[in-house]
Amino acid sequence: MFITIEGIDGSGKSTQSARLARWLEERTGHATIRTFEPGGSPDGGKLREFLLNSRGLSPMAELLLFLADRAEHVDKVIAPALSAGHNVICERWNESTLAYQSGGHDADISRARALIASCAFPEPDVKLFLDVEPDVAMSRVRSREHGDKFEDEGLSLMLRVAEFYRTLASKGELLRIDCGSLDEDGVFSAIKGAYAWPSR
Repeated sequence: MFITIEGIDGSGKSTQSARLARWLEERTGHATIRTFEPGGSPDGGKLREFLLNSRGLSPMAELLLFLADRAEHVDKVIAPALSAGHNVICERWNESTLAYQSGGHDADISRARALIASCAFPEPDVKLFLDVEPDVAMSRVRSREHGDKFEDEGLSLMLRVAEFYRTLASKGELLRIDCGSLDEDGVFSAIKGAYAWPSR
C-alpha cells in the first residue's frame, strides 16, 4: 500500500506515521517504509534545507521546487519500495503542495493542479488528513527548538492551510481524521477505524 499523511505543521504526522507503520507491518506481514517530504530522497536534504529556509521565493517557483523534490523522491525511494512489495507511508504529498503553495501562498490553483497532474506521481491508496485546530498545532510548533520559514509565518498561514485542507477533504480528496480533543491513542484509534485496512 501507498499511504500519505497530511496536515498542518504540528498536527502529529510523524507520531501517527510511526504508529501506523508498526501496526501495518504486524497486520499485513509486509515491511513498511516511512518517508517524508521535502527531502526524503538520498540527495533531498539539500533541497529541503533550501525550501524550508529560503525567503522571498515566488509561489510558483516554490511549487516547482517541491515538485522537483517529489520527482526525485519517487524515483529513488517510493517507486522502488512499492515495486519490492513494501508498504510506504509518506508524510506530505500532492495535497500538501496545494494546501501550502496555493492555499497558503496564493500559487494559481489551476496551474498547480495541472503541473502536479503532468508529473504522473503515484496515486496513494489512502490519503489521511489529521485535522487539528491551528492554535493547538502552533503551540506544539513553538515548543520546537528550531522553526522553518513556514512555521515562522505563524497562525495566519496555518489558518489558511487548514481551511484549504478541509476544503479538499469535503470534496473527497482526503480522508479526514477529526483529531478534536483526542490524545495520541485516540487519534490512532480513529485512523484504524477510518479505513478497511488489509490484513494477511
